[in-house]
Amino acid sequence: MSHSRSKLNALGRQLLVARIVNEGWSVASAAGAQGISRQRAYVILRRYRVEGEPAFTPRSSRPRRSPRRTRHQLEARIERIRRQRRIGPRAISWVVGLASSTVYAVLRRLGLGHLRALRPPRPRFQRYERPTPGDLGHIDTKRLARIGAGGGHFAHGRSEAVRHRGIGHVYEHVLVDDRSRCYYRETLPSERAGDTAAFLERALAHFASLGVRFRQLMSDNHLSYTHGAAFKAILVREGIEHLRIPPHTPRVNGKVERLIGTILDEVVYARPYTSEAQRERALRRFDDHYHLRRRHGALGGLVPMQRLTQDLVNNVPGHVT
Repeated sequence: MSHSRSKLNALGRQLLVARIVNEGWSVASAAGAQGISRQRAYVILRRYRVEGEPAFTPRSSRPRRSPRRTRHQLEARIERIRRQRRIGPRAISWVVGLASSTVYAVLRRLGLGHLRALRPPRPRFQRYERPTPGDLGHIDTKRLARIGAGGGHFAHGRSEAVRHRGIGHVYEHVLVDDRSRCYYRETLPSERAGDTAAFLERALAHFASLGVRFRQLMSDNHLSYTHGAAFKAILVREGIEHLRIPPHTPRVNGKVERLIGTILDEVVYARPYTSEAQRERALRRFDDHYHLRRRHGALGGLVPMQRLTQDLVNNVPGHVT
């Protein structure tokens, strides 16, 4: 590792030596022209006369010997305790009889300064995107607390005067197209089977008006999706295959999960609201903004309706009405 604060790279050192040796510059003048001290210029020049071209390569500033460094046997013991017992530097210092600062320096040098270094590596996710709109849809819900009259603690702080007990929740139902990222959203009073099926009916009608008909629909294992008779009947009637993600793996349904996260970040928790109607108006404004103006990184900077329009103009077989 080269010196993190070195002012000259290999080319700069070569220029310094060339000015002194070949062009006859004084050491002080050459050093001043390149913003280093005269003493440092002498060090580089001396190294060049002894080593030749290798002297131009920046080298580590670490000393060749560190007599006071913790012994390797003790470092190995600290590492073993860290891995086996997963305790912090202070607790380890009590075991090995060293200062906690010394133990932390050893752990940091070993790459074990944070406990996350001991966790198994996270699985690599395989990203995918279906080639045509309607090939796959992702459906999910998100529960939100209702907003009482005048707003709740998000608007006024956690005061008993503005706490609205027992007013319940609302549920954001979302269906997003895998290819275009266009979505349909509704705020409903529950996520029970009846509301879920009614939402699916309206969502499919909305996408059909855009020229998109789904072949597959992916959901989690909520009972409304897996055991709702009306929900299943709609899928059978429309010829849609139902895909269910494995338990406890929401990343598989990641496109709708990420969309819901975006809605929460940019609308729901972006500002305090004083009523349900105010929040719903903000959500509807975001629906339009997302589809028509908000650029999407996964779409190469296009907005979702641009991607959908391009695919429909290209006359994707079986998708254009």
